[in-house]
Amino acid sequence: MGSSPTSSTSSSTAAQTTSPSYPPHWHDLIAGAVAGLGARAVTAPLDLLKIRRQLAPTSASIASVVGGEWKIYDGLRSIARREGGARSLFRGNVAASYLWVGYSTTEFWTYGHVREYLRRRRCADRCGDDDDDDDDVGASAAIGFAAGAASGVCATVVTYPFDLCRTIFAARGIFPIPATNVTWSDHTTDLVSRSRRQWPYVQRRPPRTMREFAHEIYRQRGVGGFYAGILPGLLQVVPYMGINFALHDVLVMLSESNDSRVSGIAGMVAGVISKFLVYPLDTVKRRLQAQAFYGSSPEGGDAVRKVIRSFPQSRISERKRVPGAASSVAVNHLAGHDVSYQGMVNCFREIGKKEGIAAFYKGLIPSLLKSSISTGASFWLYTLTKNLLRSTG
Repeated sequence: MGSSPTSSTSSSTAAQTTSPSYPPHWHDLIAGAVAGLGARAVTAPLDLLKIRRQLAPTSASIASVVGGEWKIYDGLRSIARREGGARSLFRGNVAASYLWVGYSTTEFWTYGHVREYLRRRRCADRCGDDDDDDDDVGASAAIGFAAGAASGVCATVVTYPFDLCRTIFAARGIFPIPATNVTWSDHTTDLVSRSRRQWPYVQRRPPRTMREFAHEIYRQRGVGGFYAGILPGLLQVVPYMGINFALHDVLVMLSESNDSRVSGIAGMVAGVISKFLVYPLDTVKRRLQAQAFYGSSPEGGDAVRKVIRSFPQSRISERKRVPGAASSVAVNHLAGHDVSYQGMVNCFREIGKKEGIAAFYKGLIPSLLKSSISTGASFWLYTLTKNLLRSTG
């Protein structure tokens, strides 16, 4: 016996009601880009201060780290006074802006795809059940964690060269690397032909543009150099983004609100908790990133010392001085220390042995402040933009 038109219509309506509707994926792209750019604009100085503190290879106690971490204003004022005013607080901001826009766009787009896929799968597996997956806190947290971790890994791989560039630019004011191009001259005839030739070991200086950065990293280390320190970065981003999105989704679900302000507050809480849990990995990543340009390398260290010793100082002349960097011909060593980390595990061991466990948490307070602001702003702008696109589309 055939079903009546009424029952067919009601079945169709029920199916449409059961199946959640999802916005177009290009909404995630636009909302993610807006979120990334807005978050970067308000947190650039805090990001610079946090990276500077992470890279300082000085021994630290818990008391000194906790006490010094709160001096955020003093730290920012000191950088501005030493390095050319308020503009120096935005050093590396171009690379960081590309990073944040690219990262946030990739992150939210991937998150939207993976989350939608997992929710569809769960909805299909539970077809006919009374509960909706949006009402299950455990399921929402699990889906949020998986989607967040996947989106974090994808975004990190896609934008990592910009992250490396941002770190190298941020470190310019604290690393005593060669700040001059050096030539030697002598009045004897056997050196005349070489009097204008630059010695290859002392040409390194901080890059001033992203193009210079790319050229120098590729020349020194090849394509792999653009991904220096990515292993701790990936190990960090899986729990960080997983916890971040899972907490955000659960808090928003418990609030029973789709308001962008609720999303922003939930993002702030999620950002602080997740950042604190993975912070040591972030410190190790920064050290390995900085070493890609500033740390010991086959062309640095002892090689530079041999070059300097081979020529009397009276025969060395400065060609060009780079603002914001050390004025002397210095050895390519991290902040004056002989350090050469042989990978992630060795970096953990060396920092713990020479600087103490507290050193892993240098820059924690500005990082938590920055993370709460940036994550809250990201989720607020993302939700606000998506709501606007949904209402106009």
